[in-house]
Amino acid sequence: MKAFVISKYGTKPLWQQVLKPSLLSHQVLIKVRYAPVNPADIYYSLGIYGIKKALPTQLGMEGVGEVVEGKHKGKLVAFLPARQVGSWAEYVAANENDIFELDNEIQGSMAIINPFTVLGFQERAKQFKSILFSSARSSTAIQGIKLFKELGKDVWAIAKENKDYVNTLVDDESLLQNTQKNIKDKTIFFDSTSGDKAGTILTALPPNSVLVNYGSSTATYIGKINPNQLIFSGKSIEGFWMHNYYNSLTRQQKEVAFNYINSKLNTVFKSDIYQIVKPQDITGEELYKLQAQTRGQGKIVLEFK
Repeated sequence: MKAFVISKYGTKPLWQQVLKPSLLSHQVLIKVRYAPVNPADIYYSLGIYGIKKALPTQLGMEGVGEVVEGKHKGKLVAFLPARQVGSWAEYVAANENDIFELDNEIQGSMAIINPFTVLGFQERAKQFKSILFSSARSSTAIQGIKLFKELGKDVWAIAKENKDYVNTLVDDESLLQNTQKNIKDKTIFFDSTSGDKAGTILTALPPNSVLVNYGSSTATYIGKINPNQLIFSGKSIEGFWMHNYYNSLTRQQKEVAFNYINSKLNTVFKSDIYQIVKPQDITGEELYKLQAQTRGQGKIVLEFK
């Protein structure tokens, strides 16, 4: 079988021959049909993600495919790879607890990481009326905006220009002033950019607001935070990783959550697609260049059929 593999962090992946996965008793073998390119996949290959595996390592953190060996044989399933990575491949091993039956192939390939992230956000934001996203164009933010609006929350997002689907704080020289002017309630701020701007925005938010960082597209530290804001204004900073939330759930809770996701896979949890490509038709370097062109216009999806 073939898979996209890196032999050194910071290099582009190669489509090459690898051994087909051997299975443990609680695992299934999946013939992959589609797998998305998520930002976390890029960060992982560059060595700046929060986890590292022994090299060489395969790439890809979720996908959809047909079970060809083990329980549920013949079923189409969304899955997380058994080792957290490896879905950019013709075949992958997955734990039985990390597969979910569904009918929608392409959207099903993106039905776990972003949707479960958003459900984790929903759980964390229960005590907040006001929600702010650091970006209005990422797949996670778009899904979060749709879900929180459906729940009747006061939802804001930062963007270069006004968006018709969300209250927008335009990212210009008046950003902080407009943040203070428009957001009056304690707010949970879901940030995927980090950098000085994240800390500055937290400072501009009302007392008892919380910054929840779930990514670092700028690859910089969170800065510009006045300690008095944390001490006297009750503000705080947290991190969020989907896998921690996901692994805190029982199998029954995961199934309930996935059924909810699946029921809204063509609405709230639908992901825009920028382009579908076949791995044999694109090099790793070309794939990464294509990913850089998406700029919030949708995801690259790899087709292995």
